[in-house]
Amino acid sequence: MFPEIGMHPSLIGLIALATLGAGSDLVAGSLLRQPRGLARLLASAVVFGSAETIGMEVLGTLGWIGVWPILAWSMAILSAGLAGRVLFGDGPDAPKDPAAEAPVGWSATIAPGMILSVAFLFGVPSIFSAVKVVSDGPIYHLYFAARWWKAGGLILVAAPFGENAATYFPANGDLWFTWLMTIWGGDTLAKIGQAPFLVVAGAAAYATARLLGGGRTSSIVATCWFLSSTPLLLFSFEPNVDTIFIAGYLLAVYFFLRYAIADGGPNALAIGSLAAGIAIGTKPTAIVFVPPLLLLVIAGLLASKGNRRDRIVSAATVAILPMATGGFWFLRDYWLTGNPLYPLDLRVMGQTILSGWYGPEAMRWSSYYLPVSRLSALADTMLAILDPRMAPLWLVAVAGVWTVRNPRTRPVRGWIALFAIGAVANILLYWLAIPYRTQQRFMLHGIGLAVVPLAATFDRGRWLQLLATILLAVHLTTPQGWPIGDRDPEIPWDLDPMIPNAVSSLLVPFPRIESTGVAGNPAQVSMVRPLILSLIATMILAVRAWQGFWFGRTIGKRSRGGRLATAFVITALAIGIGWAEVGGRALDPPFRFYPPFRDFYAGWRALEHASGTRGARVAYAGTNIPYYLLGQGLRNEVRYVNVDAHRDWLLHDYHREARARGAGLWPNSRPGWDRIHPDYNAWLANLNAERIQLLVVTRVNPSEGPHNVADAEGFPIERRWADEHPDRFHPLYGQAEGDPWFRLYRVVSRFPS
Repeated sequence: MFPEIGMHPSLIGLIALATLGAGSDLVAGSLLRQPRGLARLLASAVVFGSAETIGMEVLGTLGWIGVWPILAWSMAILSAGLAGRVLFGDGPDAPKDPAAEAPVGWSATIAPGMILSVAFLFGVPSIFSAVKVVSDGPIYHLYFAARWWKAGGLILVAAPFGENAATYFPANGDLWFTWLMTIWGGDTLAKIGQAPFLVVAGAAAYATARLLGGGRTSSIVATCWFLSSTPLLLFSFEPNVDTIFIAGYLLAVYFFLRYAIADGGPNALAIGSLAAGIAIGTKPTAIVFVPPLLLLVIAGLLASKGNRRDRIVSAATVAILPMATGGFWFLRDYWLTGNPLYPLDLRVMGQTILSGWYGPEAMRWSSYYLPVSRLSALADTMLAILDPRMAPLWLVAVAGVWTVRNPRTRPVRGWIALFAIGAVANILLYWLAIPYRTQQRFMLHGIGLAVVPLAATFDRGRWLQLLATILLAVHLTTPQGWPIGDRDPEIPWDLDPMIPNAVSSLLVPFPRIESTGVAGNPAQVSMVRPLILSLIATMILAVRAWQGFWFGRTIGKRSRGGRLATAFVITALAIGIGWAEVGGRALDPPFRFYPPFRDFYAGWRALEHASGTRGARVAYAGTNIPYYLLGQGLRNEVRYVNVDAHRDWLLHDYHREARARGAGLWPNSRPGWDRIHPDYNAWLANLNAERIQLLVVTRVNPSEGPHNVADAEGFPIERRWADEHPDRFHPLYGQAEGDPWFRLYRVVSRFPS
C-alpha cells in the first residue's frame, strides 16, 4: 500500500511517533492540567507510555499491529489533546520557585557532561552493532517483539531452551520494543529502546529531589551519581526492561509526592497510578516492589484528613487505575491458567493458593540464586553498585547526616527521611523476597529513591558538591578498585567470590590505569586517549551551552539566537569527536547483526546464506537465543516446533495435563513436560504443518534442563532425528565442517495443500 502514496513505512512510523508525542503533551497540559516545565514533561512521558501500552494491547488483541493502525491510534490521542486544548485551554504556569533563579554551578555542568559522554560511547554501538549475546534481549525480549510484529498480534511464544517462563511474563517492555520495530520496520530503534527511559528515570529522580527543596546543582549532581551506577548504565543500552521499570517506578513516586504535598491535585494521583501500572506490567519482579508502594499511598490517603468520600475515591484510584497500564498480562494469564501470577507457585501454610511451577524451591536450583543468609554477597553487591569510593557519601546521606544543623530541610525533613527509608526498604525487599540475588539490577530503583537524601547532603556546602563531582569523575574514568588494584584478589573489600568487585571504568581516558593487571609491558600502553578526553571536554561545554540557552547564562553575552547556535555547534563537535572514537567499530559490517560469538557465528552465517534474500521459515532446537535466527532485516520466520502430537500446545497446556495426573510440580525452574515424550512422526507432521524450510539445531546448555539433552555431544533429539533421515533433512552446515555446536538442515517437507 505504501507505493501508492509514495511514503516509506518508517516515515509513517516517525510521523506516528511525533503525533503521539504531541498528543501526549496536549493531554498532559489541557486534560490533566499539569503545569509547564518539568512536571508537564514527566506527565507527558506517562501519557505517552500509557497510550502506547494500551494502544498496542488493543491492536495486538485484535491482530492489527501495523504502522497504519499505530498512526491511527496516535492521531486519536492527538485529537483528544486538541479537543482538550479547545475546551479547557492549556495547563497552568509553573509556580515561581526562588531556588530556580540560583545560578547553575560548574558541578551541575561537569556531572551531566560526563554522563552524556558515557551514554554516547555506549549508545552508538547499541544502535549500529549486533545485540549483545549475554542478555535477555536475544533470549526473549527482542525475539518476542519481532514475533508479535511479524504476526501482527500478541501471540504466545514458546521459549523452551531458555527462560521458558518468559512466555507468561508481564511484557510492557516487549510491547514497547514491538512498537519501535513496527514504526521503523526493523530492530534499529528497539535495540536502544531503553535509553529514553534512562533520561526519564533521571528526570524523575531530579524532579523529586527538587520538589523536596533540593538545590538545582545538588539535585543534578546527586541524580548523576544515580545514573552513573555501572549496572544501570550498562543495562540501559541493552534491550532489557529493567530501566523501563525503574523509570515507571520513579515516575509513580514523583507524582504521588506531588499529590501529597498539595501541588498536583487528583490528576497527579491518577498520573502516578498509571506510571505504577507501567512499572508493574514490565517485569515479574515488579510484583515485589510496586504493591508495597501502592499500599503505602493508599494507607496515607485513608489516614489523611478531609472528606471521607474523597479519601475513598482517591484510594480506589490508586488501587484500580494501575490495572489500565499493567493489568493486561495478569488478566491474560488468569484467563489461560486461572493464576494471574503464572507460572509462580504460591503456597501459604502448605496450602496452594495459586498453582504454577515457579516456586522458591525451583529458583534455588538456578545459578542466579544466593541464600538470604549470605550477607557478604549483599555487601559486595552494594559496593559494586555504588562504587566503594562513593559509597561512604551514599551511606551517610541515607543515615541522615543532612539533618545535622540544617534548618533548611526542617519543613520537609520527614519526607526526605521517608525516601531514605524507602531506599533501604527496597534493597531489603530485593534481598529477602527475590531468590535471584546475584541480579543487582532488580533493586536499582531503590538507589533512585536515595537521590533525595543525597541531594540534601550535597546542599550542605559547595565543597561537598565539588567533592561529589570529583568522585563522580574518578568513578567514571578509573576502575572501581583503583588505586589499590584492579583484580578481585587485590581488593580488600571483595568479600564474596560470587560477586565481582573488579569493575572496569565506563570511560577509559587513561589506558595504563586500566592495564595494571594485564600481562605485558605497561610501557607499551598509552598514557591517555586524546579522543576520550576531547569528548568529555566538549560534551561538558555542550551542556554548559544548553544551560546558557535555557537559563539565559552562558560564556560571554549573546542573544538568545546566538546562544542556541553556540549550543548546536558545540554539540555537533562533541558528536563528531565521539563518532571518531566509536563510529568505525560500530559500523563494522561483519558484526552489524551477528555478534562475534565463537560457538554460533559460523552457523549463523551459513543460515544467513541459506535463507535467501526473501527469508525462510526456520525451526530451531537447542539454542536459547533464537533472535539471531531471524537473520539480517528480521526476514526469517522463526519458531520452536513441538516434538509430540500436541502441535499447538504451550507449557501451560502440558502443565495442566500434568496437574490432572497429580504430577504438576517440577523440581526446578526449567520444566520439561513438553519434551519428555518425543515422537518423530508427530514432530515431522508439525514441521509440515508449519511449512518449515530450514532446521537449526545447536548443543544444549545442560543447566536449562537435562531432559533437553539427547546424546553424548549435548545435542537435543532433533539432531538425531535429522541425521537418521537424510531423505527429509539435507545437511547444509555442521557435519562436514565438524562444528561441535551448530547444525543446519534443509527440510524436504510435503506441505499440506
